[in-house]
Amino acid sequence: MNKQNKTLISILMICFMVFAIIPSFLITPSAIQTTINFDTVDNQEPEPKTSQFIPRTIRVAIYNEPNISVPVYAQAGTPSLNNNYTGLLQLLQGAGYQVDELTCDDIYNHKLMTADYDVFVMVDNLPKVNITDYVKEFWLGGGALLSFDSAIAYLCYYGILMSESVGDEGRHTYYDYTALKPNNISSRHPTTQDYQVNDKYSCVFTNAFLYWDYLLTTSVGGMVTKLANTDGNNNMATAVALERTDQGGRIVLLPGRTNVIGTNMSNLIIDAVDWLCPRPKGRILFDLSHLNGYGVDLWDNPFVDFPDNRFTLMRNNLVNRSYTFDKLYPSALGNLTTSNLAPYDLLIINLPDTNFTASEVTSVTNWINNGGGLLALGDNPLVPSVWDRSKNLNYLLSSFDLSLIYDFGTNFLTTSFEHPTEEGCSSLTMAGCSLLNYTGNAYPLWGNSPTDICIAGEEYGNGRVILTSDINLFDNSRIGLTDNLQYSINVVNWLTATNAEVLIYIEQPNVADPNDNEYRGPVATALNDLNIPFHLTFDIEYFNLSLSTGDFKLAIIDHSRINIESYFGDILDFMKSGGFLILSTSQYYYGSGDGLWDYLGFYYAGDTFNTPPDLYIWDITHPIFNLPANYGTNTINTTLNFVSVDMVNTSLHNNATAIAGLTSTSSNDGAAIILGAGGRAITNTMLLSTYYEDTDNSTYPDAVEIWENEIAFMTYQSLSVNINNPHTDDLFDATAPSFSITTDGIIIDEIYYTLNDGTHHPITSTSGTINQGSWDALPDDSVSLKFYVEDPAGSSKYAAVIIEKDTQAPIINIISPTSGQTFSSTAPDFNISITDDHLDKMWYTVDAGLTNFTFNANGAINQTAWDVLSQGTITLRFYANDTLGHISSEDVSITKDLPSKVIGLDYFMTGFLITLIGGVAIITIITKIHSKKRIVSY
Repeated sequence: MNKQNKTLISILMICFMVFAIIPSFLITPSAIQTTINFDTVDNQEPEPKTSQFIPRTIRVAIYNEPNISVPVYAQAGTPSLNNNYTGLLQLLQGAGYQVDELTCDDIYNHKLMTADYDVFVMVDNLPKVNITDYVKEFWLGGGALLSFDSAIAYLCYYGILMSESVGDEGRHTYYDYTALKPNNISSRHPTTQDYQVNDKYSCVFTNAFLYWDYLLTTSVGGMVTKLANTDGNNNMATAVALERTDQGGRIVLLPGRTNVIGTNMSNLIIDAVDWLCPRPKGRILFDLSHLNGYGVDLWDNPFVDFPDNRFTLMRNNLVNRSYTFDKLYPSALGNLTTSNLAPYDLLIINLPDTNFTASEVTSVTNWINNGGGLLALGDNPLVPSVWDRSKNLNYLLSSFDLSLIYDFGTNFLTTSFEHPTEEGCSSLTMAGCSLLNYTGNAYPLWGNSPTDICIAGEEYGNGRVILTSDINLFDNSRIGLTDNLQYSINVVNWLTATNAEVLIYIEQPNVADPNDNEYRGPVATALNDLNIPFHLTFDIEYFNLSLSTGDFKLAIIDHSRINIESYFGDILDFMKSGGFLILSTSQYYYGSGDGLWDYLGFYYAGDTFNTPPDLYIWDITHPIFNLPANYGTNTINTTLNFVSVDMVNTSLHNNATAIAGLTSTSSNDGAAIILGAGGRAITNTMLLSTYYEDTDNSTYPDAVEIWENEIAFMTYQSLSVNINNPHTDDLFDATAPSFSITTDGIIIDEIYYTLNDGTHHPITSTSGTINQGSWDALPDDSVSLKFYVEDPAGSSKYAAVIIEKDTQAPIINIISPTSGQTFSSTAPDFNISITDDHLDKMWYTVDAGLTNFTFNANGAINQTAWDVLSQGTITLRFYANDTLGHISSEDVSITKDLPSKVIGLDYFMTGFLITLIGGVAIITIITKIHSKKRIVSY
């Protein structure tokens, strides 16, 4: 080719270099918070409480009588009455007492009942004639009376102050008035515990006073305490406290009026109310709402079929043994209803003429199933109308396995069957009876023979029933025959102990001592103050029967003589099975006690004491000397001496410790109070009840204080609570968690829980759900959940778990890519942060959820998914969820933009285009060359 024909063709080649910088970041979610396992029990030391000795809500009714005209029964005394009690009302409410004002109509309509009120106050006023019996009925049932000034006339006229004053309002014989003078504290008593002898106080208006010297000659002379007298005259008793041993509740008489409280008198009134408050073993309800056969008092006649006071002695003996006693009068609002039965432990029904409604049968049956006791008194079928009444009882008992049958028994019962109610009884006397049928779970108690049964019992659910076939067994005409009285006491003891976890043995002494009435002795008094149900025994054989057949957790023995040694082995078996024991006896010199002494941590050291020795407290900080009674000195002394052996000297094994003893400093010998059996036993080597004086000047007997503290310590030792669920680290969302716990203890007064140590939430079941409102108020975070069990002394133990509340979804923050950022063919990287304590999974989608991609760390979008996406706006959505299922998402919009047609993003497409363009250019050049040749040729 010649030089003109040759053209240099320069084709520029465009090279595309793509640089990709791909940083990689790890996504690090917040760590789950570490928690400590608190599935444990905190054995914190209990804190002392004040009062006698357990604080309680004391319910006071003040008699509001605007009509201050003098009732006819008091007119001979010409009292000047007053109904202004504003000062008293403010004082009692300020002391924390629950105070209601009852009118004459209220009392006439039977609103004054011991189940609702503890103390009735007459404020220098007098009950109207139409309610005098009902006020007395409240007192006879164990209610307490606080009388100011002229109200003394009522107490005298109706025989409340003393039986011999009935029908005499008493002025100039028993009481009188004196002009205002200072009052002088005469004695230390729970009512005067904030005073010392010879302290002074004053009152408003006149001072009513009792002739003290004369009062001492009356039937109550040995039962009354002079609290204060007119200054300078010991015979003018202006304040007295009375606790009759034959009938009724406690009484305090104070001088003056109550519109204004006298100088230095406030504490006297406040402490009087506290001492007056009954602490009953059980509450009894006597039915008068079904036209029953017999009543209790003469004023019951309109509500019974046979006009006679038949159960007066039974009622008085029961109240004397620390029971309260109410009557259920007919009401248009309902009679044997669930609410009427709820406050009571025992219901007594005799020969109802009015049949029960179906709802009453259901209410009574359910009440028994939940722990109530029923004493049903039938009668012989000789008279058809009486048999109809017995059939009404059978209807009431239709869910039970015992009933009255139309057959006759004899009046003298000598066949008995082993049962706790048989204690101390060998025969019973009736007045014409029928026979009973018992099947299933029912069992015979007494009969004319092994087959002719007249009294039977049944345990039904948590409750108990005793059915007798004679109404006269416990009435005034029969209760004093053979063993009827003792049997009535035994029956009520057993029927009111359905929920008892405490069994006590109180030996009946040969001489007068604090246990003359074992139901008001130191142990029973302590248990009643602690509000702990118990079953009482006084015969060691029946103690052992109940110990071996019952389901008791704590056994208490207050014993001074012999005949207990044969049962030491059975007591040891009780201890080895996990029982708790408080022991006070003089029988430690009986060898090893069949191994019991070694188990309790001591052995007989060879000496006995014939008079109660002085005792020294070795550990004054121990709860036995502080809770609930604060024992205020470091010795325990008494001048009393009831038996020949008062204490036995012992020495300790290494499995026990002593907190009091014979020496001023602790020793291995001469221990008086020993803690053993791993905290499940307290041994008093002295006769604790003998120490019935007031060494610490508390106004309460030392024995009562220490017995109560020992019992409280045992109840605390027995407490336990375990949380079955939830568990520590369990996660919960907005719905409050459910719970299940297991509790145990001799007695549990309250169960409650707290969230983060906040509000106490009482619960009545060991399973349920946490309060939703309280749960809602908590922020998302760790939550401390504690379940408490508390005993009657206010001591508690708890178990705790730390759970997690999480109501929020994970928080997602997209760091890159950023909104609007453009990307080409290479899938973009992403960098996000996700915050959640309980993160579960993370994923993203680029196609509105058609395809999801799970990831564990920051990285790049799936390239294959990116390749198939069209150009334009792409929504990149990131998701995260937690272990509770909460899901959240965040979006970012980015752009996919491929290169132009010349420079495509695809390598092969770009090459193809370059080749194509190059080919077109060559063809064009060649064409032009050819054209020039033609022109030239021309």
